Order: sequence, then structure tokens, then C-alpha cells
Amino acid sequence: MSTEPPKPPDSPWRLNTSRIVLLVLGVLIVLILISSLMGGMTNYQQLREGAQEQKAQPTAPANPAPAN
Repeated sequence: MSTEPPKPPDSPWRLNTSRIVLLVLGVLIVLILISSLMGGMTNYQQLREGAQEQKAQPTAPANPAPAN
């Protein structure tokens, strides 16, 4: 028999490698969420509006013929 005392169980709040990885991934998801809420959809909407305006404008010929 061993004379060593039994090892106490790990604390549920102790950080180990898997918990650190989960925390980093959670922070990354929160950052992506915040950045998309702050301007992601606005920039996409502006891009769509700009493309629609570009299509609506009549295009002039690149080399206009000289008027005689």
C-alpha cells in the first residue's frame, strides 16, 4: 500500500488547456459578433446601393466621336 495521501479533486474553476481554448474561441466569437453589429451590415448595404446606382446611370462611350 501507498502511504501518500489521496489527491484532492481539481477545482471546477481551475484553468486547464481545454478551458483556455474554449475561452479564446468564445472571445473570438464575441469580437466577430460585435464587429458585424457595428458596421458589417451597413457596409454591405452601402455596397449594394452603390452597385444599383452604377447600374442605373447611363454609360457614356469611352471614345466619343468628334462632332463635325
